[in-house]
Amino acid sequence: MKKLLTVLLIVLLAACTKENTEPANEEYIDPVRDVFIFAQADISLQERLKEANNGFDYRNFQFEMLFKDIYDGQITDIEGNAYDLNQYENVILQIVSVECEHCHRQIEMIDGFLDETDALFIQYFNVGTASEIKSLYHELYQKIPEDICIVERDEEIKDYIKDYLKVEKYPTLVCFKNGKVSFCAEGETDLETFVKINRIGFTDPIKKEELVDANGRELLSLNRSLEDVKNSLSVENREKITELDHDGYTEELTYQLIGNPLDFSKTGGSAGEIYVSDIGDFTPYRQEELVLIYTFLRDNSETEKVDFINELIDSNDSVKYIVVLIEGAESSSAALKNMKTGFHCPVVSILGYMPDDFFRFGLIAYPSAVFVEKGVFAGAYSDIENKEKFNQAIEMFLGGGSLVYKKNN
Repeated sequence: MKKLLTVLLIVLLAACTKENTEPANEEYIDPVRDVFIFAQADISLQERLKEANNGFDYRNFQFEMLFKDIYDGQITDIEGNAYDLNQYENVILQIVSVECEHCHRQIEMIDGFLDETDALFIQYFNVGTASEIKSLYHELYQKIPEDICIVERDEEIKDYIKDYLKVEKYPTLVCFKNGKVSFCAEGETDLETFVKINRIGFTDPIKKEELVDANGRELLSLNRSLEDVKNSLSVENREKITELDHDGYTEELTYQLIGNPLDFSKTGGSAGEIYVSDIGDFTPYRQEELVLIYTFLRDNSETEKVDFINELIDSNDSVKYIVVLIEGAESSSAALKNMKTGFHCPVVSILGYMPDDFFRFGLIAYPSAVFVEKGVFAGAYSDIENKEKFNQAIEMFLGGGSLVYKKNN
């Protein structure tokens, strides 16, 4: 049963991620935003990027790679020649593999590529030793050009490409102008497209002032990862969240939610006799300090779950509470209705009438709490241990000292 609920909720978490390009509220921590950056760019820039990216939309990792630093270490090619890439104005890094059929076709075109550029051309084999590379060229009836730097797999270069540039597949071409990434093209490239890559990488590179949307906001600031959100908090506040996290999920859920507005107006389900729906109007909660406590009940014998949550509620009356019932194979609503006890606050079922935003994230253990500071998600506490820790979470996430406020970080 617990496994079923966990899978269901994780699916909902993935499915209900919202793309939000609205300006952030200056008062609160900027939340996670999963924005397709290309769609926000000026149409003329979209066209330039797409025609040099083998006809594909420019992906987020490609935008985020722009203006990153060139590899700072010395590289040595398969003939023993050493290169300091910072000494070159224009550099092309082609990332390939001896096992990649698409890369084989790019190798067969290498002479044409080299004829169209004055840049230092590095062909880095993320998979392949020097002997394997030479054998591959031989099998493809290709002579290794003299004016190319071919590099076999190297752990430091591999880490640079994977962890810093965030390259995702073979083949990929990365252009560097004056030590900074100026363009990245993903996939197989024909000669006509390579000319366009060379142009946008070196002759007519993208300028930072071009990377803005219609409202003048920087494109590279629109997307926000969990790590970006985490780094927005002070070291002290991050340590508090880590201390609260005993099941490995409180941190992740907090950083996923914090700073996002909770829309009380968009409601689903309906009030009725089957599922509990104690609240008909949620608008009064918009300016409240609110705790949503999530639990599920298998049958009417699980009164200890109700008693524990009531103990939590009764330990701190400075905030408002709503219990949210998870419905699974068994009906939590039916179990509650058949109990001789009840919760000391309003109760709603996820299948009853309630705001959709009450249930657009995943949970893995119960009871768990989500904290809402005046209509904005402020944090979460997965698998509540005791009332002392629960009150510690209330102090962290709600009120004037809440870590959701930028001023408190």
